[in-house]
Amino acid sequence: MGKLIATVDDDIKAEAAALYESLGMSLSTAVNVFLRQSIRENGMPFEPKRTIQRQYVPNEETRRAIVEAEAKELGLIADDAAASTTREATRTHLRELRKSAQ
Repeated sequence: MGKLIATVDDDIKAEAAALYESLGMSLSTAVNVFLRQSIRENGMPFEPKRTIQRQYVPNEETRRAIVEAEAKELGLIADDAAASTTREATRTHLRELRKSAQ
């Protein structure tokens, strides 16, 4: 049996592997099924199109940032961010930060 090496995004590989595992097959078996069906169809075994929009799933770092922001918003943890109500207040705060960084 020959080997096929393909480069795919890590998240796509993991998602596809989980999908095919839930169907009782390995990713390797799924690729073989795809290739065999391509030969039978004499082309792609399906019409490539985007019919549904994938739901965004944040990575671990983003998920933690979202949880932290929500906890601050709910008052569960202290919000150490400077609050600015106007554009000028924000500019003043940024100037102060730049001065203290120098």
